[in-house]
Amino acid sequence: MKYIIAIFLLIASSPIYSQELPGGQYDRYEIEPLKTNAKNKAMITAKYKYTNNDTYSMNDVGIKIGIYATDELVIGAHYFYLFDNSVVFEPNQDDLKAALLYDLYGFNIDYFLSNSYSLPVSLGINLGFGRATYTSFGNSPVSDDLAGDWLINIEPEANLYFHITNSVLIDFNIGYRIISGLEYSGIESSDISGFVGGIGITLSIH
Repeated sequence: MKYIIAIFLLIASSPIYSQELPGGQYDRYEIEPLKTNAKNKAMITAKYKYTNNDTYSMNDVGIKIGIYATDELVIGAHYFYLFDNSVVFEPNQDDLKAALLYDLYGFNIDYFLSNSYSLPVSLGINLGFGRATYTSFGNSPVSDDLAGDWLINIEPEANLYFHITNSVLIDFNIGYRIISGLEYSGIESSDISGFVGGIGITLSIH
């Protein structure tokens, strides 16, 4: 009898058998998958974006803020600006060069296709307006444009997140920027549109 009891105890304590018992160490029904936004209320992202087309390459920096409307849907606002002199053109066709400046701002919507802690993925779109101006480039005596051109910006994108801590994530994104409304001579809206790649640091607020 004691041998039967001993064999039963060995089987019951084995990992293979214990996972089949309620409360076993591998009981998949009692472990709810982690979600990046399960307890989150908002997201704040500081981001760098690189835009490229056949004519120019541009470098933007900015910020995105979003509030969770549901577990998967984030609605917020953004602001980005061109921080270098990467877009140089001749606004008056007089061989005097100017450097384009612009700001982009508006609303953004992100939908999380995956909420898993290990690999959050979202699809989103940035919708908004902007203002383009220009200033002198190098030694060219070009007068700054104070009025500016108003722009319309549409930018669909996909985002991939990696956790550094529970509240801090690295964000990689790819997308395509469509800008209209630029009416300067010597440059077109398509010159500041194009494929976008970015990297950012995201803070989740619980």
